[in-house]
Amino acid sequence: MSEARVSAEAFAAAVDRLRAHRDKPAVVKLGGSAMEDPTATDACLKSVAILFQFGIPLVLVHGGGKPIDRAMAEAGLTPKKVAGRRYTDDATLAIVVRVLTEIGKRLADRIQTLGCPACATPDALCAERIVLPGSDGQPIDLGHVGRVTDLAESPVDREIAPFCDYVQVIPSIARDVRGGWLNVNADTAASAVAGALKADKAIFLTDTPGVLRDRADPKSLIPKLTEREARALITSGVIDGGMVPKVEACFEALEAGAISALILDGREKYSLLDVFLHDTFTGTEITR
Repeated sequence: MSEARVSAEAFAAAVDRLRAHRDKPAVVKLGGSAMEDPTATDACLKSVAILFQFGIPLVLVHGGGKPIDRAMAEAGLTPKKVAGRRYTDDATLAIVVRVLTEIGKRLADRIQTLGCPACATPDALCAERIVLPGSDGQPIDLGHVGRVTDLAESPVDREIAPFCDYVQVIPSIARDVRGGWLNVNADTAASAVAGALKADKAIFLTDTPGVLRDRADPKSLIPKLTEREARALITSGVIDGGMVPKVEACFEALEAGAISALILDGREKYSLLDVFLHDTFTGTEITR
């Protein structure tokens, strides 16, 4: 099979577009069903390597809900929910830390095989334990579950010019003030990282095309929304179900300091790279 030809003019235009993003940090969250497709995941990692090689500082944040569920099933553990959220006891936490650490190392190793320096950094996040208020006034304990409060360290210099010596791969776990592990939500972890770095883009790769006016019609994709418009769509019920927490993660990233937040279909090959190469792309961008 012959390789697709790219004209010199198209190549030059692509290089110019990539250079326009040079030194502008981007945070990419990889998770959900997108991670279940090896081809799509590999295309994402190739995109990360390409963008880094063009001088775009990148941090990759990942979860691993389905691999964690499989590991728990193998260990004979049943996920427990408290107030609609997953409860993380000692046994569950041990599996979460092990599985996410393994995933992070695999992702970093693959990026390195693509000629790009990368390192999995499970100790990159600091967090505090979450305790939810109950309807009866009593606190609801979720176990070893936390909320990101800061970055322990970062290869992106936030005080001088942004630069990056390698792609940092961060799993959705964090250390508390005593050095213990906490399980954190991957979307909110990515939002916190994007805010801390004042990222030009916080990009959430999911298993949906983006925000749709009609969930049954992919052609109803809304390419751009302001935060105010997105909140109105949540109130009206246009944005509902599993899309609500995705959009709320975008709000958190913007509130924390990111310039824009994007929801992309991580199942589509090179959807990440497409954002940097074209004025229009398949997905939804949310800005202040």
